[in-house]
Amino acid sequence: MNVPLFIFLLSSLGVAFIWLGKKASGQVKSQEDYFLSGRSLGLFPLAMTLLATQLGGGVLMGGAEEAYRSGWVVICYPLGAVLGLLLLGLGFGAKLRRLNVTTIAEIFEKIYGSKRLRKVASILSIVSLFMILVGQGIASRKFFAALGFDGGILFSSFWLILVIYTVLGGLKAVVNTDILQACFILGAFALAFFSTLFGATPDPTTFVASAPQTSVPWLMWLLMPLLYMLIEQDMGQRCFAAKKPKLVSLGSCIAAAILLVACFCPIYFGTMAAKMGIEIPAGSSVLVTAVKALTSPTISTVLICAIMMAIISTADSLLCSISSNLSCDFSFSRKKSSVLASQAITFCVGMSALALTFFFDSVVGMLMFSYELAVSVLFIPITMAVLWKNPKKSAAIVSMVIGGISFFFFPAWITVPLAFTGFAATDAISFTRRGEKGTLNA
Repeated sequence: MNVPLFIFLLSSLGVAFIWLGKKASGQVKSQEDYFLSGRSLGLFPLAMTLLATQLGGGVLMGGAEEAYRSGWVVICYPLGAVLGLLLLGLGFGAKLRRLNVTTIAEIFEKIYGSKRLRKVASILSIVSLFMILVGQGIASRKFFAALGFDGGILFSSFWLILVIYTVLGGLKAVVNTDILQACFILGAFALAFFSTLFGATPDPTTFVASAPQTSVPWLMWLLMPLLYMLIEQDMGQRCFAAKKPKLVSLGSCIAAAILLVACFCPIYFGTMAAKMGIEIPAGSSVLVTAVKALTSPTISTVLICAIMMAIISTADSLLCSISSNLSCDFSFSRKKSSVLASQAITFCVGMSALALTFFFDSVVGMLMFSYELAVSVLFIPITMAVLWKNPKKSAAIVSMVIGGISFFFFPAWITVPLAFTGFAATDAISFTRRGEKGTLNA
């Protein structure tokens, strides 16, 4: 790796992010501006921020690592995110925009008429998103350590920059940096990919997908990202921020198409590393090791910076989403337009996540716990609020209770149908009782 180039690129991008955050702060006059960019996102920024949110370290590094072990079958790994974006594009995202709410949890108050359910949903969302945010921090800290920067100073500086520009400009700053990050990531991976095609490496068309070395949980890879995307606050926040519902549909489909193409690149490098017998040192990234072995130091340095941008693009989105839940669902400030209070909350969340990254080495178990719990409890009442005609509060409560209980005994692909059964049965009973009451009154 070219260390001077790495430091130069990272520093230049950091300065650019701070500048974009400062520029965005001048357009923030209210809480709606801060968390929803004034509901003014056009097609291009919307598509790019949806893409950047999903084009994170998990898809890139996780896809390469699984491909190294199991071959091309791991296309299922990012395919769940692609399908989730397509579902948003096929109408679900536009329906979310038409609700004219600020957070996903607010749906429980607007549709079901329950402030208490709104707070319960918000707490679950905050816990889930915060643990994922801490996980992003741990991944980036280990990433710096793997590159030889063990002191934590560079990582802390990098994280502080992320917090500062998010605090300054809210969602507008996040979207502006997402555009830069997405373009940088796509360009770096295109450069790395084509350099292997014209270099001295084997022809990738001669590769044959090897038999999986481990059991591949393809169903969960597809299902969990797909379902979670429809209920997670960071994706909902972008839908709510669009100028028009139609733009959500178009932007989601564009993001899905680009993500589908982009996710082939890390899987390609993972399978290539396995085919060539490249040894991956303990604790190292398959993607970084493969790119270092197969490309020049300059190209591998650019790609390493792109991976850092991928982690940032996910982390800043999570940070902004968590603070929107806290600020909008719990009313810490009496003034709805209190930008300062929202900025203070964002700063506290970001610094809390930074502190926790030094106390934990792995949060994978907790991440999966919170991830699946949110889907089990919230997926049915949220999607039914969007798709069902006049859904009842009692049906939402029953589905949440069934989903929460069954979560401890069954996987998500069983808990979700059980929660739906409870919702549909309760709603049908409520409808029948209303009909009988109307008949008696007549």
